[in-house]
Amino acid sequence: MLVILRDTKIPLPAGAILISPWVDLTHSFPSVAGDGSLDYIPAHGFLHRPSSAWPPPNADDIKEIAMHAVEKVAGDSIPGRTSQQVRRQTIEDAVRGFSVDHTPGNAQQVSNPDDLVPGAGIRGSNTLPGVGHDLSIMLDGNLVEIKDQIQIYTTNQLISHPLVSPVLTPILGGLPPLMILTGGGEILRDEQIYLAHKAANPFKYAPDEGYLSENPEARKLFLECKPTNVQLQVWDDLCHVAPTLSFTRPAKYMYRSIAQFGAWALAQAQDTEFQVQDSDDVSVISSDSDTESEKADKAENDPPAPATPVADAFEKIGKAGERLPPFKNHMIRQRVDRHGNIYPLAPSASFPALQMHPSEIGVIKPGPVRKWTNAKQVWETKFAKEKRKVQKRRAEEMAKGFLSFGADEVPPPSALAGRRALVMPKEEKKKRSWGMSLWSVWGSSHDEKTLVREEKADNEGKTTSTSTRKDKAGTPESDIPDLSKNIPPSGYVRHGKPSDFKKPYVKGEPLQGVLKKPQPEAGGGEPGAGHG
Repeated sequence: MLVILRDTKIPLPAGAILISPWVDLTHSFPSVAGDGSLDYIPAHGFLHRPSSAWPPPNADDIKEIAMHAVEKVAGDSIPGRTSQQVRRQTIEDAVRGFSVDHTPGNAQQVSNPDDLVPGAGIRGSNTLPGVGHDLSIMLDGNLVEIKDQIQIYTTNQLISHPLVSPVLTPILGGLPPLMILTGGGEILRDEQIYLAHKAANPFKYAPDEGYLSENPEARKLFLECKPTNVQLQVWDDLCHVAPTLSFTRPAKYMYRSIAQFGAWALAQAQDTEFQVQDSDDVSVISSDSDTESEKADKAENDPPAPATPVADAFEKIGKAGERLPPFKNHMIRQRVDRHGNIYPLAPSASFPALQMHPSEIGVIKPGPVRKWTNAKQVWETKFAKEKRKVQKRRAEEMAKGFLSFGADEVPPPSALAGRRALVMPKEEKKKRSWGMSLWSVWGSSHDEKTLVREEKADNEGKTTSTSTRKDKAGTPESDIPDLSKNIPPSGYVRHGKPSDFKKPYVKGEPLQGVLKKPQPEAGGGEPGAGHG
């Protein structure tokens, strides 16, 4: 969305906060090949029970639709003149969602079949998603062709499109300030770290010269777009979208950090100071942040949070109204632990995702595909009868035809809107998920208490001011005193009447009119002597 707004010259928002963004649907980064032991997202990806919504027509079904061969799939989705062995194999492939060629012969692993020499007698896999080819890959000497749609979000042919997988967008400069929060234990970690660095350093991650030569508009955009300011926070061992666990301590720190960035971005964009609610009495980070089971185990298994940051930490998570640390090379790179202590993020050279060759990004890899096919085989075997029933019913619906939107709008067969049957079957009532219910109760109880505290703080007028002073790069100055408190900042003394000190700072007004740094007295007297 931000890239579309930028490219169409529509005014950009003040900033964007990306919480565990999913930006590579091809799963081409190393962390996706891991076991995901600290994440609730299955390491093999999500699998869905067969229904009228899922799975959508697979690669073979879509080909039949495109060829207007509905009569061939109206029966069993298999031409009647095929042999019994072929029919049995076709049924197995339809249930599994992929086919396996155990005798691939001269098959070779290539990114795109178009790279093969015609007439050479060599077959190739296709690990590069795109229109015109089914995805396939060599696994353990076998050629595996993926027929079922992998992601519920879109078709296999579109998972590498830049508007679907933003990490593949050639240029990510020229965007509003971004905050990217990443769970250190989540399976999508690498693509989020890569996205942050690519946005902040578009020249290092620039498109190749061939692409820029073929796309003059892209070259113009590349030269015009400035690097994007990015605050990247990698939270130790946290899972995907950790703030959804709002009743936990780390989530509360994450909300504070989000509020800090949001208030800063709004103040920067409006170039004005405004009041925000003081969050100390609203978001209470204490033992109340833990669940009952965590409280019981705390004394035995969990060391208490340190009263002050440990030696290597240089600051604590901030809150709305406090300044951000300065950007360095358009980035604020932070590692944060569960107690809200901030440490410097490891150098870029230590992240495998940042060492990948551009040609490897957006290309499917054996590791994730192997995990997906193994899990899918077990899953689809369990629900084989249900899936086959869904496939047969869909074939019958295809033969009868679907409801249309008119000649000007034709949804693809993979879209649910494009498969609205003339008579839709009634879906069975879904069973209640007790796990989701408990999650909802825990979150709702905590959120209700927070709303009560927020209303109380609002009635008591507890607010703090944001800072608007910035340098040319958009970085807040670190030496501007906080004038929202009636206490002289370190190194400053009162200057003038107490009523003058309470006045808010106005842009363009001399700072000395409100506060003044003491100057050394002539003759070696104490700094500030004689000042009120």
